Formats: sequence, structure tokens, C-alpha cells
Amino acid sequence: MKILIGIPVLDNVQMTRACLQSLCRYTDSNRLHLDISVVIIDNGSSDDIGGLIKGEFGGARFPIYYVRNPQNLGVARAWNQILRFAPGTIPGSPFYYDYYVISNNDVLFGPDWLQPLVEVMEGDARIGWISALENGSPAMEELLEAHSNTKRYRINPNEPYSSENIINSLKKIYEKWGGHEAFCRFVKNSDLPLFIQGGRSAVCFMVRPAMVEQIGFFDEDFSPVGISEDLEYFLRIERVITPPWVTGDIYQEEERWKYGFCGKSIMHHNWCMTRQGPHFDGQRWEKEKEKNWRAKFGKSRKYYTKRFLSVLFMPIFSLVLIDLAPVVPLFH
Repeated sequence: MKILIGIPVLDNVQMTRACLQSLCRYTDSNRLHLDISVVIIDNGSSDDIGGLIKGEFGGARFPIYYVRNPQNLGVARAWNQILRFAPGTIPGSPFYYDYYVISNNDVLFGPDWLQPLVEVMEGDARIGWISALENGSPAMEELLEAHSNTKRYRINPNEPYSSENIINSLKKIYEKWGGHEAFCRFVKNSDLPLFIQGGRSAVCFMVRPAMVEQIGFFDEDFSPVGISEDLEYFLRIERVITPPWVTGDIYQEEERWKYGFCGKSIMHHNWCMTRQGPHFDGQRWEKEKEKNWRAKFGKSRKYYTKRFLSVLFMPIFSLVLIDLAPVVPLFH
């Protein structure tokens, strides 16, 4: 079974370094005999992301491909580039891999995080999107507590995002549980089900190609700022927003795709560090996204979020996403 893990990157080379270190350490495949590949989508970084991958991760136990865009083309373009990526020709299918994982680069993976996502997908052919649990996921009090600790011990955006500072921050956040690895094992050994239906997150998630083939790729309008592409896609899954090609004949109401969290896949989210920094104006970015959303859909994101809630009849947990970006492989 072929799995592609795609990570969009825009600068923050030390954050990417820590992310890839944890990926190489904790990505197990033995139980399911997975054939794993990784692709890094560099959205025009000024940092030497390519040099990092070629130097420190050139001998990784799975292939790591590097694709550089000349400029930031937006998160939707990057996500779609991951879904369209193939190291060679694609025999009779628009998708080369069986499943695709898309992750922020401000993520630190936990023990055996990948195989449970695959087990969820293999257990139900109508699951189209499954997210890993993270600090803040509304599934356990301990996850919410860890999110509170993350806000308390987050790295000052005016300080360097060095690997040392990142790891020291992690130690403080999970000290109560004996460290992040111990915390992940604690959650995995809890009574959470393998599939927790209805929750949503776009920090680290796996998608089924058949879903993308049916209802389409991510919305690439208004790049690089975008429109809150994760919310639009969940609204599309729920048929609250339907692009012209998603007709009733193509995607019927009673056959909507399922999505949720995996109770046995846990990682740490460094809470908005992907775009954060002394020169990044997050409020301006969010205002631009809202302006783009209104231009496209006529009403606010808040209005559509309420409509989404009315469909689910349950609370959702919204996360801030990376805002980054398509494919000119440089090396493997």
C-alpha cells in the first residue's frame, strides 16, 4: 500500500528540521507493510530548505522528494500539488498513491501515528478525511490541557525557532505526563475509539483519492492568502456549498463522505508557528481571507460556519492553518 506524506513549507527551516526528525523517528510501517514516500513543497522560502533535506535527510529510510515553487502560491495550491505528485507516470489513474497525508511543518509526530490513520481508512470505504489528534482536539480533557500548556510555553515569535528552543518548549508542555512520547502513549492507551466521527482539523490529515476524484481538489482562488480552504472543503463534503461540478447526480445527499479524528494517532501542533514570526501580521492575513470569502460566497465565514454546525448538530473545533503552496522536482 503506497502512502504519500506531503508537507508544505515556507521558511522556518528549524521548525521543518524538527518536524522531519520526528517524522523519521516515529513513522512506523511494519504492521501494515506500508510503502511510504514524503514530498516537501517549498513555497518560495528564503531559507535553504532544499539544502536541509539533501544534507540531513538524504539518507532517510523512505524517499523524501523536494519541490520548490518560485514564490508562495497558497496553501490550496500546495495541498493540490501533493495530491497530484507522482515520482513517475501514473498508470490509468489520476492518483499515484493509495492514501495522502497532508501535514503542517509545525507538527511533531508521536509514536506510530501513521498506521492507525490507514486502519481507519481500510475499515470504512466511506471515510474520506481522517485527522490525527493534537493538543486541543476536543476528544479528551488532557488534550485540551496540553493546548493550554502550548499557549503558555509557546516560543516567543521574536526569538529564533531553533530546534533546541522547540524541544525545550515541548518538554515544558508535556512535563506533567513525562514528556510528549509518554503523553502520546497515554492517549493511545485510553478508551478513545479508533474513529471519532464528525471532528475536523486540517493540521495533519489523511484523504482518500476517491473523495477528491468525486467532489474535487482544494479551492485555489485568491492565492496566496486563500479563503479558509479547510472550511470550504468540509462545507463541500456536507453539501452546504456545492461547486457547479458537484451536482446531485455526482454526489448524492445520502452518500456524503465521512470524516473525523483517529483516536490512536497523536501528534503535537506548535500552534500557528508555520507563518508566525516578527514580521507576520496574522490579523491582516485573517481579514484578507474573510474579504476573499465574502467575495466568493457573498456571506461571512461565520455565517457558513453556523450553517455547518446546523448540519452536524454538534460542536466543531476550528484550527488555524498554514498558508503556503505546484511541481518541479529538484532531487530525491
